[in-house]
Amino acid sequence: MKIGLIGLGAMGRMHFDCWQKSPHGKLVAVSDRNPKLLAGDWGGTEFNLGDQAAAKVSFDGMATFPEAEQLLADPNVEAVDICMPTPFHAPLSIAAMRAGKHVFCEKPMSLSLADCVEMERVAQETGRRLMVGHCLRYWPQYVKAQALLASGEFGRAVYASFHRSGAAPAWSGDAWYLRGAESGGVLDMHIHDVDVALWWFGRPQSIATTGLVTHGLPLIVDAAWHYEGGPTVQLHGSWDRNGGPFRHAFRLVMEKATLVHDLAVDASALQLLREGKTENVPIEETSAYQAELDDFAACLAAGRAPERITPADSRLAVEVGLEELRQIGVGEGK
Repeated sequence: MKIGLIGLGAMGRMHFDCWQKSPHGKLVAVSDRNPKLLAGDWGGTEFNLGDQAAAKVSFDGMATFPEAEQLLADPNVEAVDICMPTPFHAPLSIAAMRAGKHVFCEKPMSLSLADCVEMERVAQETGRRLMVGHCLRYWPQYVKAQALLASGEFGRAVYASFHRSGAAPAWSGDAWYLRGAESGGVLDMHIHDVDVALWWFGRPQSIATTGLVTHGLPLIVDAAWHYEGGPTVQLHGSWDRNGGPFRHAFRLVMEKATLVHDLAVDASALQLLREGKTENVPIEETSAYQAELDDFAACLAAGRAPERITPADSRLAVEVGLEELRQIGVGEGK
């Protein structure tokens, strides 16, 4: 598939590297309004996982466009990868599908449920494929945990906790992450765990949320999800304006064993606790970003819709995330 990449910020640069390695997609065009980035000068970049792109990259054999609309008009582009700030997700996705392109769009789908519904409607109307980048559905430790849970080998889940925290991302382009109305604040990061909890357990019967909002910017979310008959599920997401390292973690307690993954302890390990002993579960070392893009392009090449994450799944994550924000005094949850 011939791919056009829109947005060369931190995630766009990550995706650029992935497309160079993809057996299913070929990058034929890139777009960014920043002339420095569009010239391939990528020095001095930051990202919360510490990944650094090369200081200088080559766009040989690719078309370069300062405006996304120019890329969408390129007949050589079959599908687009949208790595723009959240307010651009819905309008660019809709314009791309109407221009005949399939769409991979970074999470969150949108901060408006109406926009999410419209993205789904246009995908159906145009027959274009739409996939949103919830990368934890490809993250090796989360994938393995889900498989073990679904197998029933260790009984049903009785408790789960999810943690995701780090310094407030002042490093983002023009600090747009720190404008709550545009980014949703910490929801931009917390929605990863919202999506995983929905993937593993489905929609909760009820949600109770506390948190911290400063000048309209959600910084901390602590949510308790209730399911009839269990499990108990707790989620913590936080941005700290004072700084600090990035950390993500989960603990999944089942009737006969517990699974633990914690970036602060071991970035690659998934621990299995049972009968008072701890062992490491074998994990295939793969890049979730590479895997999700490869899956998207492979599905397109095969003429089928991506199944691991659907537009309806992505819309539900937005719906639940917005409800959590509503409960801490942000927005109306719609």
